[in-house]
Amino acid sequence: MKLVVKYSLLAFSLTSLILIGSCGKKENTVNTGPFGTSPFYQGNPALSSNPQIISQVQSIKSTVSCLPGRTRLMNDVSFYVNSNSMSGTTIYGNWQSGFMSNGTISNLYVGVSAWRDLMFLTKVTNGGQVVGYNVTLSYCDVPNAYVNYPALVSNDRALVYFQAPNGITINTATSCGYGLIAAAINTVIVSQRSPTNPYTSDYPIYTSFTKPACQ
Repeated sequence: MKLVVKYSLLAFSLTSLILIGSCGKKENTVNTGPFGTSPFYQGNPALSSNPQIISQVQSIKSTVSCLPGRTRLMNDVSFYVNSNSMSGTTIYGNWQSGFMSNGTISNLYVGVSAWRDLMFLTKVTNGGQVVGYNVTLSYCDVPNAYVNYPALVSNDRALVYFQAPNGITINTATSCGYGLIAAAINTVIVSQRSPTNPYTSDYPIYTSFTKPACQ
């Protein structure tokens, strides 16, 4: 199995230059429709008490473009952990596929990678108690380094099995109008083989996220 490293320490330091202008559980599936899938849509009952989060996410996604030659994937993918995965300001745990919605969604935290992939972390509370966290990821596609070979990350390859072995550390400062992902180093997600291309295989994609700059 070939490893694809999307991030380096040098690239990690460069992400601070990225400017963002806006200052039940659902399974992850591949959707070839014109609008894609995301939990951040108007009318999502899980976000009915905090519609500002929807507006913030949509504004960030429309403002932060992928690097030249790359395109943001049509579909976001979501995963969740229970509240007992928190240690200080860092969230650990075995992330499960889906979006936790059995509570109130609050406190948006945003991270960005050197490739302009986006991470949206949300807290889930119930009766004032934290019951879990969702992480929603908006990736850019990844072309193959070999000409005429299938892309490693694309709209026709499902993204599954997300894990953050070093945890996701949050910063509750709200100078951007939302919280920040201080660090999520070497997260990994598997880009599954394309169902329409027998020459593809599963690839683990490693990506690090840090806080965006905002104005």
